Amino acid sequence: MSSKSLKHLTLDLVLPFVSLGILTACVQGKSETTTTLTQAQVETFIGPSERPNMILNVKREAGVCPQTVGIWTFLLPFEGGAEHTAVADIRNAKLLASGEKFLEYEAPLRQSYVSCVGSAKSERPRVYSLQFRNGKAYFRLDLNQATLNTTITYQGTGGFRPYVRWIAAE
Repeated sequence: MSSKSLKHLTLDLVLPFVSLGILTACVQGKSETTTTLTQAQVETFIGPSERPNMILNVKREAGVCPQTVGIWTFLLPFEGGAEHTAVADIRNAKLLASGEKFLEYEAPLRQSYVSCVGSAKSERPRVYSLQFRNGKAYFRLDLNQATLNTTITYQGTGGFRPYVRWIAAE
């Protein structure tokens, strides 16, 4: 392997952790659990053209719906558990409800999908879901059925996208 390839591989492996550290520093400086990031900060975190690493198939019930919807997910393991961060690929979201184990964001659908009635749910972990109805998308995180000790630690919007950070521990 050439040294140039090794440098690129190292950057590809290290950059997400450095970006997560930057996001953590930005969020931990806040005294409340909701914060807002700029588009530039989000692009530092997920990259301006990176595709989500979790793709959910949309089950259409009526109207014109997207075939898939994405969520960027990041996992930072620690002894006895892991810290999870998720950023839904929807824009102009606002927080509707939240608690220690549940949150829901609402965002308008693109004009081409306003008629959509459908849903999408993550398989692993089975905690993320999206609902499409009334011209809006609803992004939910529900930790109530989790088998581990879980809690939401931060939530907010970044680059107009909703994000959440939560911890799962033994």
